[in-house]
Amino acid sequence: MKMRIKSGYSLPARGFVLVMMLLCVLMMSLPAASEEVRRALPMLSEAEYELLAHGEMIYGISLNGPQITRYFVAGTEAASRAVVAQKIEKGFALGAVNYIPYTPALKAMDPIDRQLAIFNAIRAISTQEGVTYISHRAGDKERLLIERSAYMADDKNLNKLLSDPVATVFPKSAHSYVYQRDTSFGGNRYEHTYTNSEREIFVAIENISSMKVLGIFTAVKSRQLSMNMGTYQLEDGLLLVALTTIEGRDPTVSVLGLSVDLPSAFKRRIVAVQNWLIDQLNTIGQ
Repeated sequence: MKMRIKSGYSLPARGFVLVMMLLCVLMMSLPAASEEVRRALPMLSEAEYELLAHGEMIYGISLNGPQITRYFVAGTEAASRAVVAQKIEKGFALGAVNYIPYTPALKAMDPIDRQLAIFNAIRAISTQEGVTYISHRAGDKERLLIERSAYMADDKNLNKLLSDPVATVFPKSAHSYVYQRDTSFGGNRYEHTYTNSEREIFVAIENISSMKVLGIFTAVKSRQLSMNMGTYQLEDGLLLVALTTIEGRDPTVSVLGLSVDLPSAFKRRIVAVQNWLIDQLNTIGQ
């Protein structure tokens, strides 16, 4: 016989105790980092905390909705840049954050060794080749995003591309030039500038070359894009943050009947790159 609980009836005492025990088990099984995430990011909504607890990226755009500064830990390099980005009048800023628990290998490290491992994982940009994204224009199908990714000796020379650097000591700052060819904007040159601390790794990425649609029409002029990413160590896991800004142009590009929504395009890129970084972090210690 199937038991049905109808509204308006109280549970028997034994059933009530069982339900309470199940609730306690569920509460104990919630991610241990939920409280530390709340302390680090106190301005989020309950729905956003829930999404983070389930490994979902949350984001906001300065064109609408609440302040994007809420996605960044106060006092960090990322937060200070978000304050400036929020004030952009012509253009847009997109802020995003995700949370991932440490793998056993990362958890076992002391914080400075963990920073070094994360730093080298972020700088392994050659492994971004083959990264995919979900294309809405193609009917929400997976499509290749990054075709080529390598370091450059300087900001112009494409004849000699370099291997990924590997640091042996965690640096407070670093600087490099990168070439990437993707399926959205073709081949472009970028400048990477790192600002690091004991808990934070923040890389500011600016486009050196103009970014074009269909290889002809300029969508983003040189130095008009700031596409930043970073990490912040908590006790039990890592915050992955992203901050993308485009200043001095409309957020939509229209050419030959093709419309490109830049906030949406870069949001998909952020998701793809964060998924790549999570995969990279999962390989540490293997």
